[in-house]
Amino acid sequence: MPRHLAALLGAASLGAAVLPEAIGPNTKRAALDPITVSDKAIWEEYGLTDSERARYEGQPITVSAWRLKDPTGSQAAFRWMRPADSRPGNKDQLTYSTFAVTVGNGGLMVFGNYLLRFEGRNPSLDELKLLLFQLPKVDQSALPPVLGYLPKDVPVPGTERFVLGPASLEKFYPKVPPSTAGFHFGAEAHIARYKQRSTELEMALFYYPTNQMAQNRLPEFQKLEGAMVKRSGPLIAVALSPANADDAERLLAQIDYKANITISEGPPGGEARKAGSLLATSFILAGLLMGIGLLGGLMMYGMRTLRKRSSGGLDEDPMTRLHLEDRG
Repeated sequence: MPRHLAALLGAASLGAAVLPEAIGPNTKRAALDPITVSDKAIWEEYGLTDSERARYEGQPITVSAWRLKDPTGSQAAFRWMRPADSRPGNKDQLTYSTFAVTVGNGGLMVFGNYLLRFEGRNPSLDELKLLLFQLPKVDQSALPPVLGYLPKDVPVPGTERFVLGPASLEKFYPKVPPSTAGFHFGAEAHIARYKQRSTELEMALFYYPTNQMAQNRLPEFQKLEGAMVKRSGPLIAVALSPANADDAERLLAQIDYKANITISEGPPGGEARKAGSLLATSFILAGLLMGIGLLGGLMMYGMRTLRKRSSGGLDEDPMTRLHLEDRG
């Protein structure tokens, strides 16, 4: 490769950096490297657009960043990369994210469409602020709807996965064929293991854009060997060959879709206030019309008075006459 072309490519890669040059007065970036990802098909489903690792000196810390298309992809990557032995994130991280854990001396957290990993130590609150608000192209859009309908039971730590297509389904829940899930309908799924009374079992919760789509997919799930399936609205919950059917039944019973219907209503007494406002407006309009009429009368009186004076004091006809009697 010609040297000038290599230089141009190098300058372009530096200009496209995701991580900032500094995250504090004494924390400067010393090195910036790309991240080599495995399982590229899964990262592609999650919407990975950029990834890089930066080593900061002064107060040493290594920061890795994965930028995805939206928060759906970043939370999916978080569940995948979260170690089973992780602990809840510190208060600084939880200030900016509901997805944050401590891993060894560092941590893992989601910020919008970014997944961030800290190694060596966790950043201070000031460093975290500077880092997060220098990240380019942050997307803070809504999380996937299925996360609002998970069982009330807490999943076994480190077992949660999120499925967005055939590659992640094959990786995390291969017992369900892609043709059964029907990703061309826009399906998404949350998968986790749950500890029940006597067993630990795995359940997948699929979400479809409409109730009708879920209803159409239900027979396909029911064909799976050993499947216990429940549909609730656009949700399909499935537990495959559970060790204890009663435990699976209790877990499936927790899936209950309730549609949120928003009705735009005014405050209490709104109708009475509307009627009062209409009545008041009517009175105001009537008053304006009366005022216009009175003003018009005064103007006519003034004009007649002026014409009387100009005619030497003679009265004008009290009304306009057609003088029809003058016609033979």
